[in-house]
Formats: sequence, C-alpha cells, structure tokens
Amino acid sequence: MRIVLLVLVLVTAPTAAFFLWAWAARIKEERKLAGTLPAWQDMPLTWLAIAGLACAIAGFLVMFFTQNQGYGGLFAP
Repeated sequence: MRIVLLVLVLVTAPTAAFFLWAWAARIKEERKLAGTLPAWQDMPLTWLAIAGLACAIAGFLVMFFTQNQGYGGLFAP
C-alpha cells in the first residue's frame, strides 16, 4: 500500500505542479498587460534557481528515507 501511494504521489505531483504553474503564469501575464506587475516578479532566473534548490533538497530527503544506510531506510529491507 505504501509503495502504491508513493507512486501515486510521484505521478500526480508533477501534474499538479504544472497546473499551478500554468495558473500563476496566466495571472502574471494579466498583471504584466495591465501594468501592475511588481518588479520582484520579473526575475525568472532567480525563481528557477530557488525551484532547483528546493528540488535538490527534496531529492536528498527522499534518498535519505528510502536508501539503506546500514541501519535501514524507511522503505529499505
């Protein structure tokens, strides 16, 4: 059951993230066209770096809890 839930989360999380991104991009475009876009939102590379760092941290946490470190991980035998 735990493995099934893990697979479901790993499949649905990117889909949900895409729809959240599409929603935020639409709002940003509307604000840009209206001229009400704050200056801090016009930094795509900064947000890309922040997202990459968050994904790297999440990956390390997943590896920590699922790999065998000698005393056993969360899913390791």
